[in-house]
Amino acid sequence: PKWVGGGQFEYEVSPAPKGREAGTTLYCFMAYLPGSYEERLVEIARANYASVFACDAHDLFHTWQSVRSKWDSEQVTLTNIDVFIDVWNHVEEAGKLWKYDWTVKVDPDCLVVPQRLKWHLGGLRAPLKTAIYVKNTDLNSSIANGGFLGALEVFSREALELYFDWWPMCQKTIGTRGGEDGFMKRCMDALGVGFITDGHMFVPDNDPRRCKDSKMAAYHPLKIQESYQCCVDVVNGMKRDIEWGVCKDLPKDWTLKVWPDCSGESCRQPKWVEPVT
Repeated sequence: PKWVGGGQFEYEVSPAPKGREAGTTLYCFMAYLPGSYEERLVEIARANYASVFACDAHDLFHTWQSVRSKWDSEQVTLTNIDVFIDVWNHVEEAGKLWKYDWTVKVDPDCLVVPQRLKWHLGGLRAPLKTAIYVKNTDLNSSIANGGFLGALEVFSREALELYFDWWPMCQKTIGTRGGEDGFMKRCMDALGVGFITDGHMFVPDNDPRRCKDSKMAAYHPLKIQESYQCCVDVVNGMKRDIEWGVCKDLPKDWTLKVWPDCSGESCRQPKWVEPVT
């Protein structure tokens, strides 16, 4: 049996020859914290038929409050591995992923454009029936988890077959102190899953002006509700006046599209105020 731990290095998968490429069907899921600002972002995505709601299939799952860990270097990071091990177990229980070529984990403050993601994946020419994860950024490896950022995680069906067989060993040998994206990458590498790189899948930037770059497959982080809605509008071809990260011409009653049951002046402001961190 395979020993899962620190012994294996990452390796890159070569593009497939013509006619042997994997498909591009997408099963997407989003996990959010109920009662938090994330819940409101999910509601905006649903009202606009955007993000995971525009994938070939999707699911929503709940998380619980994560904690922050302080390391010897004084760096503070979010510790959410145990949270997302549970979420991934729910993904397996839901069972939808087996019908699709790729499974995509999307953060609530990430706006993915599924059709563009399909174009990106098609251009990578991933080989059929191969265990693969996608490195999603060209940012410096030391600040970008080796090129694998957790806002938008993409795995082939075969990669997750291995993960679901072996995740308890990954949990035992890697541990649960740290971020889930680091855990997933280390687990995939330990299981012998190869990677392909799409350095232009998204660029971390909270300015909705970034959404005017139509080459990107996703935009992140968009934690402010107006920014998220503004980005959706831009992706859908609307012209928006964006200055210094603020959408200047978003209609005052934009919230009525998301929450039509809420009437009156109070609905002209977001229903949820982003928590202070």
